[in-house]
Amino acid sequence: MSRNRIGILVGCIAVAAAIGPAAHAEAQDTHFKIYFGPAYVAPMSDSNVTLGSLDETIEAEDQVGWNLGIEGRFNPWIGLELDYVNANQDVSFAGSTIGDTTFSPLTATFNIHVVHTKVVDFYLGPSYSYVNWGDVHLNTNGGTVTGSSEIGTDSATCWGASLGLDIGIGKHFAIQGGLKYLDVNLELANGQSVNVDPLMARLGVAFRF
Repeated sequence: MSRNRIGILVGCIAVAAAIGPAAHAEAQDTHFKIYFGPAYVAPMSDSNVTLGSLDETIEAEDQVGWNLGIEGRFNPWIGLELDYVNANQDVSFAGSTIGDTTFSPLTATFNIHVVHTKVVDFYLGPSYSYVNWGDVHLNTNGGTVTGSSEIGTDSATCWGASLGLDIGIGKHFAIQGGLKYLDVNLELANGQSVNVDPLMARLGVAFRF
């Protein structure tokens, strides 16, 4: 992870720590949450790889997928979250779309609930993810470049960081949103690696028990 990205994450933690003591409202008394909704996946990096006789930039494109997750709270401050994202992403090479792949991370996050009132719940923490990449299924352009119909991929594991905000509507319902960054590459079966480093934005509904 670059120094700039580390600086951003440290800054978020510092801001959260500063606003945390200001939350004096009564804390929520729920211990379990399930949520779902759309997720916007925005790759932040790209790489040069060799396909056929060409050495060009390859990158995954922004895409909207879906997100499903649960969280259990050990106490008002600490929770363990498990969430799954699925998005089908176009892949471009030398500026042209050559096919698509499926991005499916299963991520565990150790959440620190800095603000945890009955209405506002703000949390952040480190994440560890198992990322299942689907094979890159090539279109006509991709087949012309590589001479095949697909490019195999390998799964990957990575660290990341997450933050979220829930706005409670009554005791058991909330609107929730968040950001998650994963420091992950798309590992091609031919031994080459593509920097992806996706930033995922989610917005959905949550049920709290």
